[in-house]
Amino acid sequence: MKYLFAAITIAGIAAIAVICVHGNAESECCRTFLSQYGWETEPQCTAHAEVYIPQVFDEVYKRYNEMQKEAGLDLLPYRGQTGDRYTFIVTNYPLDIGEPVYANVICIKGTPVAGDIMTVSARGFMHSLAETGE
Repeated sequence: MKYLFAAITIAGIAAIAVICVHGNAESECCRTFLSQYGWETEPQCTAHAEVYIPQVFDEVYKRYNEMQKEAGLDLLPYRGQTGDRYTFIVTNYPLDIGEPVYANVICIKGTPVAGDIMTVSARGFMHSLAETGE
């Protein structure tokens, strides 16, 4: 199920015990996490931002969390916490869509807890890490 890129770009995981530290080690940790879903990326992240997972989810966060659940992840345990979002360029997206495809990973205390695959154009998309894009 594809999602239109709306108001948020966050990412997710549940039962994968990967711990990251800041800097290159954290980027590599995120890339390892993404590879567990079959995604390959450029070596360095293209963006890094602090994100806050709200205590109460609005409709956008509820839909985003449903997408996380498709990948076996769940943001509910992380409500009210602040983390880091890392964005990478995907290098193995199976379709040529005429624009870059990005992977986002959200880490809480160095552990990946959410993720998505997306584009940023007006006709773009967002889908779970578990989708292949085909």
